[in-house]
Amino acid sequence: MIRTHVSVSVRALCNTILKKAFDEGIDITPMKMQKLIYFIYKDFLKRTGSALFRENFLAWKNGPVLNSVYDEFKSFRAHPITRFAKDAQGKVFLISEDAAEDILDSISDVWGKYKYFSGIELSNLTHKEGSAWYKAYTSSKDYLETEDILYEE
Repeated sequence: MIRTHVSVSVRALCNTILKKAFDEGIDITPMKMQKLIYFIYKDFLKRTGSALFRENFLAWKNGPVLNSVYDEFKSFRAHPITRFAKDAQGKVFLISEDAAEDILDSISDVWGKYKYFSGIELSNLTHKEGSAWYKAYTSSKDYLETEDILYEE
């Protein structure tokens, strides 16, 4: 059984990625954000056997999507995101430097590996035959199965 690590906010994860991108001068489109979050989630799941957050990935045409991330950044369309995500009180939160080492390692490793990839390139990586997205999309399921993400290459 897969446990859920509930201390990570998807919004804070987005902001942590954006901080790295802004600091390094790297553009992040909404599609690229979706895929980076997916790969961080997958990396963390493989490291720990725990889900990083509760929200399920939807099986959309261009790959795995979190509805909350789509809603937050849809106004940017295919353009780079230029602002942090804010909570209902207008506050910006990031993943703390004091967070669990597995969380920070997953973010760092995925960022280091994929930061120069485009959203399309990352989307293509999620479309491999046998992937969690492929299994969900080709069987007309709305969501990716966490077990399928865990056992994906």
